[in-house]
Amino acid sequence: MRIARRLLGLMALAAATARGAGSEDAGNLSPGDRAALRAIAEEDTRIVLARDWAALTARFAPNAVRMPPNAPAIEGRDAIRQSLEAMPPLSAFNFRMVDLQGDGRIAYMRAAWSITAAPPGVAAVSDSGKILIVFQKQADGSWLTVADAWNSDLPVGR
Repeated sequence: MRIARRLLGLMALAAATARGAGSEDAGNLSPGDRAALRAIAEEDTRIVLARDWAALTARFAPNAVRMPPNAPAIEGRDAIRQSLEAMPPLSAFNFRMVDLQGDGRIAYMRAAWSITAAPPGVAAVSDSGKILIVFQKQADGSWLTVADAWNSDLPVGR
């Protein structure tokens, strides 16, 4: 039964993604919701480059989950902040929204990112990829991230 529910959920997400692919049309989101979610995307590059982890983690629900590639899930705002604080220095970062869909309570954003990390004593490392972010509207009208998952566009082994 659990597997069937998960498959139905994945099929619904795939259908929604296919419907909205290549667009910034936010379906049933109000103009205010679209503007608020776009503002989150537009501020992300500045916040990450400034290493303002307090501002970034404030955008996550207390029980949010991040699902990094090839690693265990990171659960909860405090754990998310700890993971961000462990990141090496960054010399470049860019975040670009590709698609935004939602129904006024839940929204998802598909985006692209690129990053160059410059760990001390090691050559800089660059990567780029995509991310899927799920937001939930709060009682005060704000939007918080409840889940995200990302991965690289680079081939395995690079």
